[in-house]
Amino acid sequence: MAFRYNTDIGQNFLRDRSIVDWMMACARLTSRDIVLEVGPGNGVLTRGILGTECSRLDAIELDTRLRGDMEAIADSDRRLALHWGDAVNFDYSRLTPPPTHVIANLPYHITTPLIWRLIEALSGSGLRYMLVMVQVEAASRLTAGAGNRDSNPLGITLSAMGEASVKRRVSRTAFYPTPRVDSAIVEVKFSGDNTSILGLPRDKIWRRLLSGSFASRRKTLVNNWWGSFGIPKDTSTDILASHSLGSLSRPEEISGASWTALYMDAALASAIDNKDTSSDANDSCQ
Repeated sequence: MAFRYNTDIGQNFLRDRSIVDWMMACARLTSRDIVLEVGPGNGVLTRGILGTECSRLDAIELDTRLRGDMEAIADSDRRLALHWGDAVNFDYSRLTPPPTHVIANLPYHITTPLIWRLIEALSGSGLRYMLVMVQVEAASRLTAGAGNRDSNPLGITLSAMGEASVKRRVSRTAFYPTPRVDSAIVEVKFSGDNTSILGLPRDKIWRRLLSGSFASRRKTLVNNWWGSFGIPKDTSTDILASHSLGSLSRPEEISGASWTALYMDAALASAIDNKDTSSDANDSCQ
């Protein structure tokens, strides 16, 4: 029986091996590198990664119908360790040693929550690099740092932790079944060993600050903070003024340095921390 692709879980498998070759040339893996692949599908990218000198490859796949194909690859190369389950809810502490690289054709429907989960679980434990294929629109969000109209919590966080850039566009014809949109390859290079910066994805104040500030793009920070945290508008105005920001400032106008300064502001942090939220900010950090 022919394999029935489940596009509801992002099963658009890469079939253009020249894209795999390009990604491997970009990643430049060495014998010191430990790679994590999410959603290996039928193993086209998996084989490309194993064609390098990497010391280990962990692959997480949700669809157990692919077990036969993937186990055949694992049997032929003992560097590959297979894990079956949902990558968003996966216990990444099980990966020992932890990965230094994430290289993957990510399932489109979970791109944002999955990358939040990956950096939350793995940053600061050895992760230095990500090379991921995502939808073009998602690539724009991931690489939109602070201070522009496409700014968003995840893009700001990635830019604070290092450098995120679009490396190339990939035609939809490189996949089967063919998706409705083109893709792009995003490279993220994480900066050094600064534990405070690498710990931002796990920091409650940072996550709530960004999610609350972007609660409504059409609103000013003053109005968003009132709605998200109950901070009186005159208090918010004073906090912004202390950082040379106006009372009409909107979240997409704030620079990376100003986000860091706001995050470190004791009065703002206290108001955010004391807010009784019914759900964690992770749920709304898009």
